[in-house]
Amino acid sequence: MSDQELTRQEEDVVAPEFDLEEIRDGHSFGNWPEVIGLIFTVFVCWLTFAFRG
Repeated sequence: MSDQELTRQEEDVVAPEFDLEEIRDGHSFGNWPEVIGLIFTVFVCWLTFAFRG
């Protein structure tokens, strides 16, 4: 992989090339990181209001 490929922004990559790169990456987490982040955020907000009023 060249330096030029490493510094490309997502906006510079066309959709089919991006999809192939995602398939080649091999990691497919789906929406779980966003769901877990949302649950964690709600938990932290609850902690803040529960103990600080």
